[in-house]
This record gives sequence, structure tokens and C-alpha cells, in this order.
Amino acid sequence: MKLGVMQPYFFPYFQQFRMIAQCDAWIAFDTVKYSRQAWISRNRIINREKGWTWLSVPVTKGATAGSISEARLAKGNWRKQVMDRLRVYEHEAPQYEEIRGIVAEGIATEAASIGELNSSCIRLFCRYLGIETAFHDLSKMGLPLPHKAARGEWPLHICKAVGAQSYINAAGGRHLYDPAKFNAAGVSLEFYEPIDLKYETGSFRFEPDLSIIDTLMWLPKQHLQALIRK
Repeated sequence: MKLGVMQPYFFPYFQQFRMIAQCDAWIAFDTVKYSRQAWISRNRIINREKGWTWLSVPVTKGATAGSISEARLAKGNWRKQVMDRLRVYEHEAPQYEEIRGIVAEGIATEAASIGELNSSCIRLFCRYLGIETAFHDLSKMGLPLPHKAARGEWPLHICKAVGAQSYINAAGGRHLYDPAKFNAAGVSLEFYEPIDLKYETGSFRFEPDLSIIDTLMWLPKQHLQALIRK
């Protein structure tokens, strides 16, 4: 079994979905501490004046004291604010109506925490793209894991707990991992290499690595499915 482990980001970019598709199982690492500066409660979409702007979800005060799975969503009209932000695509993006509908479905969930919301939305977009990887939330798995571990050692502990023979991580995290430790545990260590991805964005300036929302607004599902298989 090839395993991927990553924090559940808010509508992550396309490359993460392509990496998920290369795994047999994917675990949302939602037991780590929530950070407002990470990609957990925000991501980027296109903006005419600034190139890009934030699309975000508010969490309650004090959320940084707990884990991602414990960070509660704030009450308020944030769902409408998210949908209003997407109107920037309305007159030019060819997939606007379809993708707007999927986003609306994703954020309509009754999730109580940002971790639960993000996992639900990632699953939704995986289904839309035809990605069949098994998806799990670490907080719900009850695995026998240590209470503390170095940042680069958590995936190895998780691999051992679920019996994974292979682990894949984003190439940017290569410096965190010791291949010798993985080899000693009988787990092969791989790193995902992103593909070049640039696409037409109408009268907007193209911005790389925006949320999957942006990519799907401009590119048809079939095009991305072909890139996933590439």
C-alpha cells in the first residue's frame, strides 16, 4: 500500500489532488496544531487588481490552542462571503456554474471543525475528478501512535501503524525525512514531483498554484483527469 499523509488544506491546489491520486490511501493529518498562517482556513483565488486574493473561513478565537480537528468553525455568514468571492469568475470562466455549485455543496456541510470541513471538501473534489484513493482522518482512526515525534517522523509512525509499504510526500519536504529510517522500517520513501501547469484565464493574469477552485473554473474536468493520469 502506498500512503500519503498531509494536513487537510482548504480547497488545496491541483498538484495535491494529483498526488492523492498516486496513493492507495490518503490520511488527513488533522491531529497537529492548528495555525492561522498555514493553508488550513484559507487559500487563494484569482483577482484582477492584485493577481490573487484570499478565500477564507473564520474559526473561533482560541483555535490555535488545539488541533486542526478541534478548531471550531465560527458562526456567521461566511458561506455567503465565500460564494460572493467566486463571482469574480462569473463572466469569463467556462466552468463557473458547475464549479460554483460544487463549492456550494462542499461548504454546506454541517461540519463543526475546519478539519472536518476541509476533509469533506477534498473528498468531494476527489469524487468529481474520479480519484478513488481511500481517504481517512487521522483523528478518527485510533492508531497506536506516540504522543510526540519529530516533524519528519510522524509519517513513518503512521506507515507502521497502517502497514504501508510505501510513503509519498511533496518534494518540498524532502529535507525533513531520513531515508535510512524508512528503509530500516521496510517502507520505501518517494517524493511527488509537480507537473508544469499553465492555462488560459481570460482577461485575468495567470497566477500559478491557486486553489483547485481556480484550476477547475478554467479547465474542463476531462483535461485535469488526463493530467492526473500523466
